[in-house]
Amino acid sequence: MLLMSVAMSGAQVTPARTQARGIPRKGWTISYSPDVLAAFAAIFGLAFIPVLGSLGALLFLMSGMALVLRRPGETLAALRREWAIVLMALWCLMSFVWSDYASLTLRYGIQLCLTAAIAVVMAYRIAPMTFVKIIFLTSSLEGVASLLSGRTRAGGMGYLGIYASKNALAGAMALLIIVALAVLIDRRLPPRWRQPALGSLMLGTVLMVMGKSSGALVSTLGVVMIFGLILLLQRLTPHVRLVAITMTIVLSAAVAVLLSSMTDELAKAFLDLTGKDITLTGRTDLWAVALQQIAERPFLGVGYQAFWVHGQPVAEQLWAEFGIKGRGGFNFHNTLLSNAVEIGVIGTALQTVIVFGALWSSLSWAIRSPSAASIFFALFMVRLFLLMWIEVVYFYQFNAVTLTIIVAVCYGRRLREAERLTHSGGSLDKPGRPGLPAVT
Repeated sequence: MLLMSVAMSGAQVTPARTQARGIPRKGWTISYSPDVLAAFAAIFGLAFIPVLGSLGALLFLMSGMALVLRRPGETLAALRREWAIVLMALWCLMSFVWSDYASLTLRYGIQLCLTAAIAVVMAYRIAPMTFVKIIFLTSSLEGVASLLSGRTRAGGMGYLGIYASKNALAGAMALLIIVALAVLIDRRLPPRWRQPALGSLMLGTVLMVMGKSSGALVSTLGVVMIFGLILLLQRLTPHVRLVAITMTIVLSAAVAVLLSSMTDELAKAFLDLTGKDITLTGRTDLWAVALQQIAERPFLGVGYQAFWVHGQPVAEQLWAEFGIKGRGGFNFHNTLLSNAVEIGVIGTALQTVIVFGALWSSLSWAIRSPSAASIFFALFMVRLFLLMWIEVVYFYQFNAVTLTIIVAVCYGRRLREAERLTHSGGSLDKPGRPGLPAVT
């Protein structure tokens, strides 16, 4: 029922009369949206890569490229409008020229470009609410599959579900909690969406606790607090809202100054609570190595995804030092530092502008026009902001987080353009521009 609802979003189900031997007969004519079905298949493929492996990536690529190639004129127009995203992906691709491992950088750069193109086109072909419904369905299916798998780490060190690590499980369940919360509070949605959202919210919470990922738990708690603040701001008039935001910023700055004098005590309390060591499980040592690597090649970096490679001397040394026998699944645990090592400060600055722009536009959208879609993107970007200082969260090829960030950027642009054209009395569907879904 829910899947059929998604597939029919944006489509029409209209009564039709047929004539049989002169007698009118009532029936139903059902039309569907190929764009929505392709988007669902693509996101489903991404979500279940941990289970399907290369088949999941292939499903994402085939379904996504069906979207891209279906109306090439609109695809090119959308990519031109989102030139910053295209430039970011091309920068990562072109880093193969100076990469220490050119073939790997070229391969992953092409995959990132395809991911970015599919995400942009997806945002221009389906409405925000439809995208959120697809995320809700696929995330719920991930949660059910993880619960049924029963996989745990050795020694009771955390639940794994269908994923290779507890952090991967925690990240997926955090996404489920966010989207379920957004769907649950939108009273415009029918009960067939809101009732399952409550079950998905409980499922995601249980699995996250079972995963025992302290970083994910803290970031999700922060997201819930921001959610409460957004709900409060929605009820205020624009002038009072401006005053409230200003006072919040001033108060936050004052609290930050106060807490800075208690750094040692707070750090000790946090470490005792989470069981981490004073280096946050080696993060500070990794950050020192990252800063050294950036200093050696500050502007261009070593190449997109060309550091954590078998045979790379520094990477091999870090794997050995931290006891990573598989020599994989490791990073610098800081998005800005990690990306600067790979693509330099130039590429990282471009990525940061894109992400922070999406964060600002999503929060503004959620406060001024609350809905399941706006709340979801706002909470998603807030969690990303909280995690980027201790994890590497963007930009990866064939990755659901990367896809959602890019979609958020595109919907943010759509929102700003809609506001401008509303004030000027213009239309969004002028000649030479792709038809865009309404932002609601």
